[in-house]
Amino acid sequence: MFHFYYFVNVTSNCNITVILIQFTSQLQYKEKKTIIKNKRKTRAEKDDYHLLQREEQVVLLRLRTGHNRLNHHMATIKLKLVPSPLCPCGKNQTAEHILQACPYHSALRDTTWPEETALQKKLYGPREDLERTARFALQSGLTI
Repeated sequence: MFHFYYFVNVTSNCNITVILIQFTSQLQYKEKKTIIKNKRKTRAEKDDYHLLQREEQVVLLRLRTGHNRLNHHMATIKLKLVPSPLCPCGKNQTAEHILQACPYHSALRDTTWPEETALQKKLYGPREDLERTARFALQSGLTI
């Protein structure tokens, strides 16, 4: 249960200011902090990740975090599930490499993104960009 107490002050030039006087609830400190942070975020700051299909969300999360099934990650974890972190082209097979530079996926990349697109936009951009990134990863034939 939330209890908010506000003091509203209307100034002479009609600027209205609202001051939070008291906030009491049964929530933990971390929960309160999360609620306050989310209230402060503008729509532009919120991630469209939650609007994607489940399969697309999984692929995108794996690409963002680097915890995926690409050779670089599989070779660097304790179990060393693959012998080499390299892509068939000879570079480390990371999400950035696959999305931005790998010559083996250049045709699909050029079809998916006709103009050059920054990695940040591919992984954190608006919904359309996130869907393109997920579609690219799924069509590449790689297990992400």
